[in-house]
This record gives sequence, C-alpha cells and structure tokens, in this order.
Amino acid sequence: MLSESPGLQRTELARETARFFGWLRLGPDIRAAFETDIEQLLTDGLVTTGPSGLVPMEDVAG
Repeated sequence: MLSESPGLQRTELARETARFFGWLRLGPDIRAAFETDIEQLLTDGLVTTGPSGLVPMEDVAG
C-alpha cells in the first residue's frame, strides 16, 4: 500500500491496512501494534516522513 502511493498519513495507512484485511475498524490493540510497526520501520530506515506523509525510503533515494 505504502509503496504504491506518493505518501500516506498514518491515519490513511491504518485505514487502508484495515481495508486490505477486510476489517471494518482497528481496535486499540491492533492500532497499538500498527503504531509499533510503523515506529520500527522508521527506526530501521525503511520508511521516512515527508510532506505527503510516510514514504518508503526507496522512493526517496531513487
């Protein structure tokens, strides 16, 4: 999802992730896991935050 867009805000990415899995909403436990995963991607340098939201680093570099 993220690699197919010019950037997504966290709320948009969460919504699209829920839709991908067929969920109508994200409960607090799933949202917490989602946020932890996003933070880990940022820490690992696989994702960065730009003006349009979260962007995969390969899109920034290339």
